[in-house]
Amino acid sequence: MPRLILAPLLVPLMMTPAYAMAPDVAHDLVVKVARCFSPPAGARGSVTVSFDLDQQGRVIGTPRVDGFTSPGVGKAAVHAVLLCEPYTNLPPTRFTDWQHARIGLSAG
Repeated sequence: MPRLILAPLLVPLMMTPAYAMAPDVAHDLVVKVARCFSPPAGARGSVTVSFDLDQQGRVIGTPRVDGFTSPGVGKAAVHAVLLCEPYTNLPPTRFTDWQHARIGLSAG
């Protein structure tokens, strides 16, 4: 089984202000996506996935993979984001904190 390194990207370089997530919300999001993240055996690399959520915690559109990674890790990250929805573990009263999400996932 691949070793996973998971971390919320709180304020990465070149991030637009819309993606500045509160640390506690970012952590909750990463924990849920991590449960669904299953890169192919032997896959290595890190990826940043950006996606938008509606007020019910459903993904709007297609998650975007940023940065260079192996195709398997990128596909697994997008699959994990879609598989784990809806994100009902996020506080509805703080929708503006999580409507634009950006998280980092690594394998290998």
